[in-house]
Amino acid sequence: MFCKNCGQPIRAGSKFCKNCDQEIKVGKLSVYLSHLSDWFTNHRKGFFITIILIIILIYLGANNNSSTNSTSTTSVYPTDQTTEQPTPNNVYDQNKIASSVVNIFCPSTVSGEDISGGSGTIISDNGLILTNSHIIPQDNYNIHVSEVGCVVSLPDPITGQPEDIYYAHPIVIPTISSKYDLAFMSIYSAVYDDKKQQYMGVYPRKFPSFNETTTCNNENVQLGQAVRIFGYPAISGGYSLTITDGIVSSFSGDGLIYTSAKVSYGNSGGLAVDQNGCMIGVPSMVSTDKNSSLGIIISSQLISNFSKEVNAYIKK
Repeated sequence: MFCKNCGQPIRAGSKFCKNCDQEIKVGKLSVYLSHLSDWFTNHRKGFFITIILIIILIYLGANNNSSTNSTSTTSVYPTDQTTEQPTPNNVYDQNKIASSVVNIFCPSTVSGEDISGGSGTIISDNGLILTNSHIIPQDNYNIHVSEVGCVVSLPDPITGQPEDIYYAHPIVIPTISSKYDLAFMSIYSAVYDDKKQQYMGVYPRKFPSFNETTTCNNENVQLGQAVRIFGYPAISGGYSLTITDGIVSSFSGDGLIYTSAKVSYGNSGGLAVDQNGCMIGVPSMVSTDKNSSLGIIISSQLISNFSKEVNAYIKK
């Protein structure tokens, strides 16, 4: 709200301008709009989080409907070989998948803590990202990220080099995120480069998203089948999209999948697909001994369970 006499800002509800001492005469509509502006400024972060949760609810609801309409079930364990399997389709659009896997950096607000980071997958074209919870600086009570949030870079799918850069709000669902080590992020703005005086991306826009609901309704993960990992491991520099191949090596019995595909620090939160380009899960950890290592994937079944619990949480 501004003084009509001198143009200086004034507090809502003030009867006189402190700068020029003139009486302030405003209509009821102006007072209402001023109060509304002040409320929005003070509650901006909460407002954005509410909108983001609504977006998540819409996305999860759409996915649940797709699952309900499907006549098949997904299992993370080997099935009887007599069970009908989907027709192999070794040709899929890798560039489309690569475009949806993003690099994430989250500066911590805690003094002495380094920048945390990892990978994520855009799961809806409005910029909703699925990632690991552990890459977001936090403790049992709070997320240690400023209001600006995390920095997310989208790759050139041909070279894997960072192309567009955005800001995203992290969304950790209480209890549920720590249970599954999964969380969301929501892109809300392009990063502005002060030196070049231009934005490093276009916003708003339709983002490249990973969507398999129309092509992967009958995928059963099998021991020994091919696995391809998309992410940003530190071993390759941590800035370029990196792809590694392997097989399904073992099932843990609790929904985790072990793979011989290379998984390193920085791959956390990325994407694991099969030979048909269908999601196997989210690479999360590395299991090592003195001689070798195996990557650990949070299976699609666990992701589905996480989504259902988040859906129930939002509807409370």
